[in-house]
Amino acid sequence: MSERPALALSGSNVTGDAPFSCALRLAGAVHEARSPVGARGDLAALARDLCLRHGVRPQELGELRVDLGPGSYTGLRVAVTFVRFLQRFSTVQVLATDSLSLLATAALGRDLTHRRLRPLLDARRERCHGAALEFATTLRVVEAPAALPFAEILARVGARDLCVVAAAVEALVGTALRTTGAEVLVASGVTARDLFRPELALTPASSAELEPKYLLGSYAEG
Repeated sequence: MSERPALALSGSNVTGDAPFSCALRLAGAVHEARSPVGARGDLAALARDLCLRHGVRPQELGELRVDLGPGSYTGLRVAVTFVRFLQRFSTVQVLATDSLSLLATAALGRDLTHRRLRPLLDARRERCHGAALEFATTLRVVEAPAALPFAEILARVGARDLCVVAAAVEALVGTALRTTGAEVLVASGVTARDLFRPELALTPASSAELEPKYLLGSYAEG
């Protein structure tokens, strides 16, 4: 773990309550800022003000963390552009993950032995973005993220699975998910702070690898 300050940024808004959020890890403590509920906010201003409050200059950052989607089109574009800008003009290390894995952190703290986590996001057009993860010491993806018709999602869900969804997705498909015997966890307040969860696996990313995965992007077809 880097001893220099580390900054995490998120624009995916996976639980629908934080359009932009950022978190600063400094001397073992994590400090957070998020845009107000109901407001779009300004990610650059949030990050600037958070760093100023704690006396951290951009050139002192040793690490940036970001989730790449799926999620809000505007939010992801802003977050990734901001990270690319900082990466280009500094030697900061960038670590990235997908937003479904970030959403899955809402289930940490439960007994996940022999259980499969299925984070789900609304992909519109009667489809959901879904993935499957298992937990040992870290979250591990066992079914890659994809946008699938909801009937196909249902066919994959098992009775011991834990589906992690935002309130909007629960309203759409929560009842159908429960008919499979799966548990449904309605998550809220998942933000950039969760990018510092030690159970979340992130990988180094170059500027070319920082490609946002939008909710309606063709990357997820399949």
